[in-house]
Amino acid sequence: MGAVFALFSAWYFWIPKILGLDYNILLGKAHFWVMFIGVRVKGSNFDFGLFFSKFIYFLPKSSKGIRLNHQSSGGSDKFKMFFENVKQNKKLIYDQLRNKSGVYMFINNITQDLYIGSSLKLTRRMSSHFCHANSSIDTKIVITRAMRKYKLDNFSLAILEFSPCDIVSCTDSEQKWMNYYKPRYNVLNIAGSSIGFRHKLETIHKLKELLKKENHPKFGTITSVETKKSISEGIKKFYLTNSHASKGLKGKLSPQYGIGGDFVFCYNEKGEELIFPSINATRQHFKVRWTFIKNSLDTQKWVTLLDEQWFVQSTPRQN
Repeated sequence: MGAVFALFSAWYFWIPKILGLDYNILLGKAHFWVMFIGVRVKGSNFDFGLFFSKFIYFLPKSSKGIRLNHQSSGGSDKFKMFFENVKQNKKLIYDQLRNKSGVYMFINNITQDLYIGSSLKLTRRMSSHFCHANSSIDTKIVITRAMRKYKLDNFSLAILEFSPCDIVSCTDSEQKWMNYYKPRYNVLNIAGSSIGFRHKLETIHKLKELLKKENHPKFGTITSVETKKSISEGIKKFYLTNSHASKGLKGKLSPQYGIGGDFVFCYNEKGEELIFPSINATRQHFKVRWTFIKNSLDTQKWVTLLDEQWFVQSTPRQN
């Protein structure tokens, strides 16, 4: 019977690794004690067939829904892409997911807990996850807290499905996989619950103040020479076969125009409102000097801009 117990021990250890299945620990322990007591009671008349059948019965398909080689509703038995160690494969992840949209899944290799998400720009979403995981700013995001606790070395990334660059298609695919896996790290049970949400301008202004300088997640970090070189090579390689959507665009047409600046709220005598993302954007619109706008902010005095009288404020007017 010692050999039989050794056989079962090996089975419990190796089968999850070979088949990618997880078993219920409680039922596994129940099987051991039923078998152990049975051996003691039966003695030499132990019925191997009986307890082998019980062993098979007590092996559930998966207690946590982890099926690495799953049979999806689409008929595929493999992930589209799989990265065993997220930290070691960052560069490869960025390279492979560039300009792709779809549904992804993070797997905690220690607890086997899951997180499922979707994005129209997977590379940008991965960058956001990794940035927050390495930040020390307090957060209530469950997956971020888990990544900080267990470290990125202990997380795997699976791409479940690539989808068209369309919010509806992407969200529908995400919901399908959430229903299938029932991920523990997902707080929201409905995919895309926050899609389309827009912060008020006052909230954006407060967030800018809250996260500037030393409070920014990347404050104080120094990018290594190797990382800079890899980024540069990746960008050059990408634009050898792809055109730049913003090539040649300057000033207000530039996608980065006004980023990092303070909002400027302008009101004229007619009650009309103009909102600009920065002082630079404001001075270009009114064709005045940067210092003129800066010195006019929050003075509570009318200033002449384009032959009209305007109030220039750093905060929106209260209704």
